[in-house]
Amino acid sequence: MRRAVVAGLAALICFQLSGCAALRGLRPARSVEPSRVAAFELDGRINLRLPKEAFPGRVRWQHWPDADELWFYSPLGSAVARLRQDAAGALLVTAEGREYRAGDLRQLAYDVLGWDLPLEQLPYWVRGLPGPGEVEHDEDSEGRPKTIRQAGWQVSYLDWTPAGVKGLPSKLDVQGQRLRMRLAVEAWKVLDEQP
Repeated sequence: MRRAVVAGLAALICFQLSGCAALRGLRPARSVEPSRVAAFELDGRINLRLPKEAFPGRVRWQHWPDADELWFYSPLGSAVARLRQDAAGALLVTAEGREYRAGDLRQLAYDVLGWDLPLEQLPYWVRGLPGPGEVEHDEDSEGRPKTIRQAGWQVSYLDWTPAGVKGLPSKLDVQGQRLRMRLAVEAWKVLDEQP
């Protein structure tokens, strides 16, 4: 009898704890205006396709107005490269620990990894905004960008389901002449907002 009571209490406690955990996951996503997001962090899955190769994996990106830091991982989680750009210049560290430096992160990523990443525009595009310069865009039925064409690139917004923050895209496809990138954001974190 005592065993049955203890087992019943243990089951009840587990049920209540799992219910609380489930409720935590149901918190509404924070809502933001993309143009006010000055600094962010995102985590997600990435697939980079080059003319003769593809690199699936994961990415973690911290962006501030004056600096960027990106970590690229294999699908199994091992580090592939870390890229950083700030006022001092650009740094790329490979999985083997080799360091490369230059004044421009885009050129450095292309020279070392063969990746033509549009790093000047990407901080805007991942937030669903056009970057500086000439742009063409189409909107969806809710007034959000559906497609942005800018600087020889086409950005297609495939999903806006909140990934921790409502108002920022969760899946996009970026296509240029030498690279196609599919990004599925699993977690957004807003680090700084402008008033």
